[in-house]
Amino acid sequence: MDVSLTPGREAPAGQLISPNDSVQVRVRFLSQCCFKLALRLKDIALPARLRFLPRPRISSEWLSFLVSAYLLLFMNVTFWKKSVTYLSGENFALVCLAIGLFAGFLAILVTFSAKYVIKPFLIFMILSATASAWFMDHFGVVIDSEMIRNAAETTGPEASHLITPSFLLHVALFGLLPSLLVIWVEVKHRTLWRKVLRNLAVILPSVLVLGGAGFTNGGTFIFNIREHRDWFRSLNPIFPIGAALSYGVKSTEEINIKAEPIGLDAKVTDAFVPGARKPRVTIIVVGETARAQNFQLGGYERETNPELSKRDIFYFKGTSSCGTATAVSVPCMFSRYTRSQYSHTKALATENLVDVLGHAGVRTEWWDNNTGDKNVADRIGSQDFFKMKDPRYCTNGECLDEIMLDKVDGWLDGVKGDSVLVLHTLGNHGPAYYARYRDAFRKFTPDCQTVEFKDCTPETITNAYDNALVYTDFILSSVIDKLKSRDATIDASMIYMSDHGESLGENGLYLHGTPYLFAPSQQTHIPFVLWLGSAAKAAIDATCLSEKTSEPASHDNLFHTVHVQTEVRDPALDIVTACKSAAS
Repeated sequence: MDVSLTPGREAPAGQLISPNDSVQVRVRFLSQCCFKLALRLKDIALPARLRFLPRPRISSEWLSFLVSAYLLLFMNVTFWKKSVTYLSGENFALVCLAIGLFAGFLAILVTFSAKYVIKPFLIFMILSATASAWFMDHFGVVIDSEMIRNAAETTGPEASHLITPSFLLHVALFGLLPSLLVIWVEVKHRTLWRKVLRNLAVILPSVLVLGGAGFTNGGTFIFNIREHRDWFRSLNPIFPIGAALSYGVKSTEEINIKAEPIGLDAKVTDAFVPGARKPRVTIIVVGETARAQNFQLGGYERETNPELSKRDIFYFKGTSSCGTATAVSVPCMFSRYTRSQYSHTKALATENLVDVLGHAGVRTEWWDNNTGDKNVADRIGSQDFFKMKDPRYCTNGECLDEIMLDKVDGWLDGVKGDSVLVLHTLGNHGPAYYARYRDAFRKFTPDCQTVEFKDCTPETITNAYDNALVYTDFILSSVIDKLKSRDATIDASMIYMSDHGESLGENGLYLHGTPYLFAPSQQTHIPFVLWLGSAAKAAIDATCLSEKTSEPASHDNLFHTVHVQTEVRDPALDIVTACKSAAS
């Protein structure tokens, strides 16, 4: 099925999901679904058979007390594991932490213990905590605002890999059942002023206890928070809900942002004239979730790059990503900003590489088989291959990356001038690694054939992941071969960069999306491959460029390496500039 070209396509609408990209807990589930469900649950009538049972009567303060204890004890397994580890030998501080946090939870819940508010609020807290706890405890993820953004921008089929039977059972037992108990009990309410006085009698001492616990052990807590930035980010559901609110505020502020043009002066140094030279054609392959640690080209002991190893390519071993999730890395790598300068707001407010290429008269297109272009291709022609239903490549709402490869020949045959094609691949997106390759690429077996990692061993998970890399190797080598076969008619090159890496169980972490500040190298160290056709390679000193492959590189280099002449380009970040000078 062909998809028509849609210049100026609007950004994809947000969709609910859970984590991965990365991680995929991207729990927009928290801010929308949970609260709506909470409002509906409070009005559910009890079944007739249960109406004869006496409904326990309880004050709003005691109900808040019980829910606080439940949230802190049962929904914070990850937080307490970290607390015990980080506060090893500091038993007094650990006890004070538990008492202080309980007082803090109680103060928050009692604050919302008004009539008609308390039950929806408590149910919302329970369901939010239940969903977050699953992803924190099983994948080791941290749910921050960027994780929420990734969840909002992913696709339904991708989300379905995370909403598993085990997840649903977890929500039913630890979320819905306690919520039904909250609905069942009868809450005793007082008159307004008595209610205010009673609540203050609980809230003020609780705040004092919280403050006292923090003051007594302030030095210990501050030191460990600085040393372990992930610690309090795993406090559930406080941090996930805060992250969802932060994302909501940012999204509202970004609605009316329009990209400011940059590189309007861009031009190709020697404008293309038929017959004067061959058209320059670059294919940029944006990888997904490929980590350098498992790339044979970088020294991995397994043959995950059997075909690329036979090609004349440059592999940059020390390359780092801009982020640990697609929603951050993809717009960042195409922006003019370095990782230290980048923000999502800046990316929306500024045109990017594909726009600058267009200003220079370079035909530029974006083909997507992932979760969308993340607003990068808003102003150019683009196609969403993941929406196709070609039975040769697609199943269950997702498509193998070959669906794009199948159409590259036709695109190359239509080249009339300087052109750039971006292929945004599905690559190694987890947790369904087994769904990212055909049976012919099951090189490492047995491979994990489920998204339920608990049913697989670490070895079988790695086998599935590595098989997906072998498939990516096939995709990349095929792109190179297609370009090379047209060496007589085009001046070709290919760039491959993964958007971020992946954790495969190291230190209890799976998937990706860990905040960059404390993300492990498995999520930030990425593969970067450069292939040059005969004409492009003749223009550089190959020895010089080979030496550069051992130097640090990053997503910062992409904007300035796929270059045209413009004032917004920084030659110092161009990977090949120095080597071109050496050859001249």
